[in-house]
Amino acid sequence: MLQNHDINILNSIYKNSRMAIDSTKQVEKYCKNKDLSDYLNRQISHYSENCAMAGRKISAEGKSPEKIPFMQKAMAEMGIRMKASGGDKSKIAELMYNGTNMGIVDISRTLNHSAHASQETKALANRLLDEEVKYADGLKKYL
Repeated sequence: MLQNHDINILNSIYKNSRMAIDSTKQVEKYCKNKDLSDYLNRQISHYSENCAMAGRKISAEGKSPEKIPFMQKAMAEMGIRMKASGGDKSKIAELMYNGTNMGIVDISRTLNHSAHASQETKALANRLLDEEVKYADGLKKYL
């Protein structure tokens, strides 16, 4: 049975991945640059795998993954519409870069407050953190 610290980390992975999936899909609709669009679609695929994995682990404990708060989701959608609607690759890359960094901060904070989580769960979060850093670095060439 997983401890509360493990569930907190898994929920952070789940929510961050879910938000990344939803936001990236929305941004990708505006993207006119094929290379950037392909990059975003690879991210969607990877985030989907993380989200599903975290959801399965939470469900295996008889719990439901936490949902993204409505206002957080609505504000993100509105911001994306305002900033990405022109299809400018630099603005899209900046938007995605900033969103990725928000995910890095959130997962890092959760890890720092979940010292008693299992090494396995921490490793999953650290793997996602490493991938987030790579995603952010990959977006720099589109800025």
